[in-house]
Amino acid sequence: MSTSDPEPTAGSPPVKPLTLAATIAALGIVFGDIGTSPLYAFKECLRVKDADNNILGASQVVPILSLIIWSLIFVVMVKYVLLVMEANEDGEGGIMTLVSLASSKDKEKNKRKHRSVLVLLGVFGAALLYGDGVITPAISVVSALEGVKEANERLHGPLTAGFLKYFIPTAAVLILVGIFWLQKIGTGRVGMYFGPITMVWFIVIGGLGVLSLAMHHAVLGQILWAFNPLEGLHLLITHPGLGILILGAVFLSVTGAEALYADMGHFGQKPIRAAWCFIVFPALILNYLGQGAWALAHPSELLVPGFNPFFNMAPGWAQIPLVVIATLAAIIASQALIAGAFSITMQAIQLNYLPRMRINYTSDQESGQVYVPVINWLLMIGSIYLVLHYETSENLASAYGIAVSLTMLVTTILFGQYLRHKLRIPSAGAYALLTPFILLEVLFVMGNAHKVLPNGWLPLLIGVVVYYLMAVWNKGRIAMKKKMTEGEAAGDFENFLDSVEDRFVAGKLARVKGTAVYLAGSTKSVPMALAHNLKHNRALHDHIIVVSLKVDENRAIVPDAERVSFQTRGPKFCKVDSHEEFPSVLSVTGRFGFREKQNVFPVLEKAYLEMGITPNQMETTYFLSRETIVRATSGFSLNAVQEKLFEVLNRNSLSATAYFNLPPGRVVELGMQVEL
Repeated sequence: MSTSDPEPTAGSPPVKPLTLAATIAALGIVFGDIGTSPLYAFKECLRVKDADNNILGASQVVPILSLIIWSLIFVVMVKYVLLVMEANEDGEGGIMTLVSLASSKDKEKNKRKHRSVLVLLGVFGAALLYGDGVITPAISVVSALEGVKEANERLHGPLTAGFLKYFIPTAAVLILVGIFWLQKIGTGRVGMYFGPITMVWFIVIGGLGVLSLAMHHAVLGQILWAFNPLEGLHLLITHPGLGILILGAVFLSVTGAEALYADMGHFGQKPIRAAWCFIVFPALILNYLGQGAWALAHPSELLVPGFNPFFNMAPGWAQIPLVVIATLAAIIASQALIAGAFSITMQAIQLNYLPRMRINYTSDQESGQVYVPVINWLLMIGSIYLVLHYETSENLASAYGIAVSLTMLVTTILFGQYLRHKLRIPSAGAYALLTPFILLEVLFVMGNAHKVLPNGWLPLLIGVVVYYLMAVWNKGRIAMKKKMTEGEAAGDFENFLDSVEDRFVAGKLARVKGTAVYLAGSTKSVPMALAHNLKHNRALHDHIIVVSLKVDENRAIVPDAERVSFQTRGPKFCKVDSHEEFPSVLSVTGRFGFREKQNVFPVLEKAYLEMGITPNQMETTYFLSRETIVRATSGFSLNAVQEKLFEVLNRNSLSATAYFNLPPGRVVELGMQVEL
């Protein structure tokens, strides 16, 4: 991280009041994905084929609308907006936060297995979000650009089919490059720019729905029956096979729901809830009803390949402006999952599930607003590949949904455990309360399961690969930590210092001016860098500080009062013939929440005060250990594949010097081999 990165405020929960500016900014980040679902969701529902391989057309418009409306109410509003968003840690949401909250009270020895299962389940759900983060920008942008085809037909075809075939993917690729390039300015500023555009988008789609309902008022009585949940239930009961397939398409209307929770740390509960209740939900309902009215009024056009009720609702003169605003909205839609991926990555790094990467904190007030360059460019490459490979929104829709539906189900399971702790009720009682959500989401998974073999395997594969990487890294770090605390260097700290003192008194160790700072994984054992430095360099600094930075996996933010703790080790006044004193060793533990930047310098400042010294940065040296992984001859911690993969990840992880923003010219790295 560069020194110019703003420092997030830590030590107290962020204050995120409900303001119009915050609400509009949340629109630009949080609701972009679900806000653009009308571009393709209803269309894909009508393209579902029955047992005779016939397109449904207008025959099931009202039941489909009913399923969409009540999915939005039940899944998005009730589950996420009202319930799941209550499961937060100092305002931070997302599946990794939920894992922490759901398992925070399962640390007793007899419950460790239960906790491990919850953690692995949560990590798998988080990994699946990366697959969703790849496909969401692709389908949003392509769906918007396909409006050019509708506009071209309304304008009597000035553009050739050959031109459109290459124009749409080319334009989509260029737009995606721009989207991902823009991420470096930070989600807060992106939301500030995108929020007003998204506001216009919701006004437009809501207005289109009202216009369509007014123009097709003859079918208004039919359309309003969609608010009756029995319409959708009747379809599911009487035609279960067809109903499941339709639910797989209906699910496209709620795919952005997980982003509401993942992005909560960026803007807070109140702005997100206000935006949903007063802007997003009404606009979505009006638009879907308008599409349904158009479909009932034009049943024959539904059989035309490539039709889209969304664009056809607009009058001819509005086609081009609608395509422009839809494209802008699609650009913004990509933000929800991208920002969510950044938040998840930061938390996963803090919790030791991913290797260290460069994290840019893009706000000096909100610690949750981050930018992760590596993840950003990997998502960009994946999205561009999907656009070039699948080409159309219909093909992309066939790959969309299975990963995020599984993530939603995982979230519900973890939320059940959270309720168990929160309400102090048995697991059976907690899950009884969530049974309706579980049943619906199981149906969503079943409805999307048929997509796996054609195209849906790709986001699943991405999720599985990411999960495997996270599992191997976590297992490897645990094994490495265990190995590094074994042997001579892991002995009793006081005994080690006694032996060093004997060598010092005997004149076998030289005295060096300045302060030596040793970064260690734990203050309970002797840092390997300290042991190796004394062994090879035979030198003692005037002041020795051992610093260990700990991440509290159960808290997003650690209060300032609990930030730093000290322990003085060794004799303070050991005089030798030269009247020099044997330096005492100060062990310092800095504690951070899983959403906080691990900043070593405020911790060191308190250490200097504790020691009563004024440090000279030019006489301060930072000692780090640099591990090289080698294959153990016996007692393997990892199998051969895992060991090789962990070695590659460890070798390519960001150095501690860069991650903690230490001055490179004052850092000494001592290499050592670790057998796994």
